[in-house]
Amino acid sequence: MAPTYHLVQSLIKSLAIMDVLADEVEGLGVTEIGDRVNMNKSTVHRICTTLVHEQYVVQDQRKGRYRLSFKLFEISRRVLNNVSPTKTVAPFLDKLVEETGESARFIVPDHDSARLIVCDEVLTSKPVQVRTHLGESVSLSRTAAGKVFLANLTDSEIKELMDDKGRKTVLDDKSYSFSQLRKDLGQVRETGYAYDKSQIDDENINNVAAPVRGESGEIVGLIDIFWPAHRGTKTTSTKYAKLVQKSADEVSRRLGYIQP
Repeated sequence: MAPTYHLVQSLIKSLAIMDVLADEVEGLGVTEIGDRVNMNKSTVHRICTTLVHEQYVVQDQRKGRYRLSFKLFEISRRVLNNVSPTKTVAPFLDKLVEETGESARFIVPDHDSARLIVCDEVLTSKPVQVRTHLGESVSLSRTAAGKVFLANLTDSEIKELMDDKGRKTVLDDKSYSFSQLRKDLGQVRETGYAYDKSQIDDENINNVAAPVRGESGEIVGLIDIFWPAHRGTKTTSTKYAKLVQKSADEVSRRLGYIQP
């Protein structure tokens, strides 16, 4: 007999409210929240008051609007810091930024949701920066990190991923075909790293990435460097790719991976 789960409805409602508030920088009033989550005002007010008391939500007393606090960010930061490879990778990100003068990230796979999550980042000190955010997900087909991740799957596994999570999970650009993706992934499998051009906040960027492997050879993360497209040439990309690959290989070795 399948187990019976007794879900806590008040908690489900609280999470729904927090999910709505996550998209509203200026916050929302009780009536607006109620309309979004289909709850009456008294329920919304009671839940928001509790969330304020527990410091997950803050209230603008003057406007009567609620918004999320930074407590969730603090919790997620603690989770990310506890991902074992993160502490090993950190000094290598610092070194890459020192060597290249550009920003570097450590990205980890979330296999349950088929996403890649930015886990750590070291920014360049140059005046023109491309910024990402810790905890955000990156495209599987339009970033170097995504292509490295996919290159370590078979074609059948990629198709199974699209069937299970939806085609857009892998191919979020309609102009990018599966046949073109297969061609690009073939090149990644040959070199061991990926190079890609994409956009962040309407800024054209270049990025290169290489895999970090655990003891059994599975990808536990990806290291990438990214920089504005106007800064650098094809030679620059090749140079950075080798540096990223070297760093990723060394981190993998420290995590117990032995190259065949």
